Formats: sequence, C-alpha cells, structure tokens
Amino acid sequence: MRVLIPAVPERGRRAWSMALLAAGVLLAGAPVNAAPYRPTDDEAVLATVPPASVPNQSEFRSSQKKLTENPNDLATAVEVARLAIREGKAGADLRSFGQAQAALGPWWSQGEPPASARLLRAVIRQNLHDFASAEADLNAILAIDPQNGEARLTRAFVRQTIGALDAAKEDCRKLPSSVRPLEAAICLAGVETATGSSAKALERLAEALAADEAVAADAKAKPETRRWAQALAADAASGLGLTEEANRRFSDAAANSDDVPTLVAYADYLLDAGRPAEVLTLLADRSDADVVLLRLAIAGKAVGDPRASRWASVLGERFAADRANKVAIHQREEARFELEVKGDPATALALAEANWKAQKEIADARLVLQAALAARDRAAAADVLGFIKATGLNDIRIKSLQDQIAEKR
Repeated sequence: MRVLIPAVPERGRRAWSMALLAAGVLLAGAPVNAAPYRPTDDEAVLATVPPASVPNQSEFRSSQKKLTENPNDLATAVEVARLAIREGKAGADLRSFGQAQAALGPWWSQGEPPASARLLRAVIRQNLHDFASAEADLNAILAIDPQNGEARLTRAFVRQTIGALDAAKEDCRKLPSSVRPLEAAICLAGVETATGSSAKALERLAEALAADEAVAADAKAKPETRRWAQALAADAASGLGLTEEANRRFSDAAANSDDVPTLVAYADYLLDAGRPAEVLTLLADRSDADVVLLRLAIAGKAVGDPRASRWASVLGERFAADRANKVAIHQREEARFELEVKGDPATALALAEANWKAQKEIADARLVLQAALAARDRAAAADVLGFIKATGLNDIRIKSLQDQIAEKR
C-alpha cells in the first residue's frame, strides 16, 4: 500500500530533489513485465531507509519538541523547517518536506507571511515542483529586500529549471556578498552549462573549489555545497567528453557520502558509460526513494540481476498510485521508467513531452529526444531542438541525439 503524506499538497507528494544533474542513456533490451512483488519470507527487506545525520536528528527532535510546546513560535518553526528541508534534500525523502510544511502550518496559507517563513515556503514549493508559486514567493521577498541572498540564489535555480536562463543569469550576477563564492560559482556554472559554455563552467567550478579549499575552516562552504559543485563539474566534463575528469570528480563527490542526489547523478553517469554493475554497488542499501529504485531497475535489467523485476514492480505500482491520485510532477522519472525499463517509447514520449512543459533542464531535453527517436516520431523533437538552438546548448550527449534525428530526416 502506498502511504501518502497529509502535510504535502496532493499534487506534490512525490517530487524529488532538483539537484539531480543528468539523465541516463537508453538501454536496449526486452521490456520488464513483472507481476507485483509479493514477499513470501518474513525476513525479506522491502525498503531501506538511509540513516539520517545523527547530530541533525538530535537537533531536529529537540527543536520539534519546542515547537510542539509553542507551535506559533516563528523562530522555532523556521529552525524545524530548515532542518527538515536539509534532510529531505540529502535523502530525496518527501516525508521531510511534509514535516517542514507542517512546521510552517500557522503561516503556510497566509498571503503575506513573514519573510523567513515565506522563503522556506518557496524552497518547499520548489522541491515539490510548484515552480510558479515558488517564484511568486521569491519575487515578493526580493521586491522588499533585493539583497536577500538566499532568496535570489533560490530564484536563480528555479529559473534555471524552467528554462528562463537569461533571468537566471541576471540573478546569479546580482548575488550579494552574503552568498559564498562557491555557491555563486555553482549558480553561474549552471547557466553556462545550459548555454553552450561548459568549458567555462568547468573552469569556474575548478577555481572556486580550489579557492574554497584554501580558506579558513570557518569560511569554507558546507560539505553538501562542495559535493554539489563537484557533481556539477563532473557533469560538465561529461558533456564535453572529458571522461577521465568526469570519473575523478564524480568519485570525489560521492566518496563517503549518503547524499542521494549526488549518488544518483553518479549512477546516471555510470549508466551512460555502460557500467551498470557499478550502479548496483553504488546504490546498494542506500534508499528506497523512486530516483534510486529507477537506477537500480535500469542497471539490474542491463546485467540480468534477478532483483530487477522486483524494483520494476515497486516502481510500477507507485507510478500507478500517483496516476490514480492525479499526481503529475514526477514525469521525468516515469518517462525513463517507461522507456528504459518497460520498453514503451510511445508512453515514454507522452510523459517526456508533458514534463518538458514544466521543466527544461538538460536532462529533460535529452529525454524528449531519446523518446522521440525510440518512438520514431521526429516531429515530437521540434520544440526541444528549437530550445537547444536558441540557448546554444552544446553537449556531446545531446549532439549525438540531434545527429541521429537529422540523419533520419
């Protein structure tokens, strides 16, 4: 039975972190048509939940207890929400975003909530893929306080996701000095990677990472920020065909890390490189989040792992439950499931096109082109190809798909 989270609006119950950086390559092979998995062994492990940060959980429980005693204490509510959001991003765990929203309950539905609550509401909405509402909150904050670095940085990332790259770049350039240099570098590098300047983005990130390493300990960026920068640099290197550098940077980003978005980005890279067996090792016992199970199902199918049918069955049931509840914010993942696991390019293309209307990152563009090729529907690629031409995106993984579409014409 699928458990839904009351604290999260129905249309946002199964969103996953925006930090994921790449989409996997289409894998050939027969579709998986498994029956629903029914365990027969009482000892069977149905789900693995990664351990949360012990200090963070201790701090969270303490703050949550204070909030229970005084639910209208804004400062405590903001503290609880921030801790929950941090945990949700690291583990791609939607329950944490539900906890964050619940903490902000007294202010959640207010038209003009306090800025601290409104900022976190925007971040939660961003992670639930309600980008329009998130941007509206951030616009309101910045209209009053243009030097709010967190709001401007968050808006830049929202705009990158929806393909408003010129506006995103403007936000990145206007970041105040309160934003750490590595975060500012990540912001600009994201735009550069999406607009044909991956080499410049890679250089920017390398310099910013080196500079961050050289500063005093209390001035360094957070470990999760460094992992994000390494993963983004690795993806830029991959798009440039710099395999050795991509390998090194992804390995560095994933080393000793339970950060699900980083691990999933690395898994996608390994799938691209034709190394599915390494994906099974990388993601073993990490999490039962959909983004993890999808990569396991793709990799398991590629190597003939007997667990692949179970992973596929669990995902199929989850996606079916979401369709029944009219949840339509995870279409990128479901499109990949239909394309790479079930082998249904027509359904995958419909989902990829619907996803493209909501978000326009490199992974989304690539997915539409892959599905259009697999479905032999070149016309479906027209909008994405026009977007690529307008933005100047230059990525060898995209270029190969463009070339295949041109050849078929």
